[in-house]
Amino acid sequence: MPGALAMESDQVGVYGSITVTRRANTAATAMSKGDFGLAQGEYRTLIGLCPKTEDFYFGLYESSLKLNQWDQVALALEELCRLNPGYKDKLALEYGQCLYHQNRYDEAEPLLKLALGKISEPSLVEDMLKTLKAKSILPDIKVVLPHKPEIARPEFKVPERVKVTEGQVDDTSSATLNLEWAFNKSEGIILAEYKGYEADGIVSYFDPPKAIYTRTDYLKAHIPSNRIVPIRYEFHDLTKKSVKPKGWKFDPDKMMPKPGSKWILFIKSAVPIDGMLETYHGCYGRMEYNEENYDKIMQIIQQHRGQAR
Repeated sequence: MPGALAMESDQVGVYGSITVTRRANTAATAMSKGDFGLAQGEYRTLIGLCPKTEDFYFGLYESSLKLNQWDQVALALEELCRLNPGYKDKLALEYGQCLYHQNRYDEAEPLLKLALGKISEPSLVEDMLKTLKAKSILPDIKVVLPHKPEIARPEFKVPERVKVTEGQVDDTSSATLNLEWAFNKSEGIILAEYKGYEADGIVSYFDPPKAIYTRTDYLKAHIPSNRIVPIRYEFHDLTKKSVKPKGWKFDPDKMMPKPGSKWILFIKSAVPIDGMLETYHGCYGRMEYNEENYDKIMQIIQQHRGQAR
């Protein structure tokens, strides 16, 4: 068995070097565990060892993004475009976001507009990060243990879920305004950062604008796949009791989020309608990202852990 362990740890992998393969494994494993500081340090070392290997710049980009170290994000993007000039247009969103956070708004605006026009295209960064993980993480060492007779275990019974009443079947009922329903009825739940909004013509109570977010993380299912998330920004909860308030008038300063603010979005369906995704029960499906709201969502997710989503 010791010989098998040594052979497994000394494999050269796809990078053709024991040292590089070990560090790439350490970096990718740290990334998957959320230890972005360790991952960033390993990718910086790997870039020093293999300055022409694109994989490690994508790793540096992602780990630096998670750490909000925008100078390192910019470095990774610049080197990727230098190594492969064809990446420049494909990384318009990432570049625009980076420039925005460096307060270089005039440079960021055209890139973010360019990225918005490519919303239907798959994300280069996500594809490359999946490839990096697949290439870097070494397979687990399988250890064969002596056979032991099976021990009878008590039968496990799945706990009963919340029963649905007749009054809750109608999606326009206010009875469905709870997190349990929001979780079950949403194809995806994401963390996202608000960027701004667009409107064609007059914005009204029942004809809201398109709010533009960029996804930062997933809480349920990997949808939408693109980092840019256009949302139909409803001003009401889509229930039968939704009535336009008297004297209501659109005021973006009071009614739209602050650019750069963080939100939890319950995406009802991955299929956009008129170029926009809809949130569960309109405004109910948008929650400000804070510790209290995050804990509420995580509690629901914990209750559903291990179930099909």
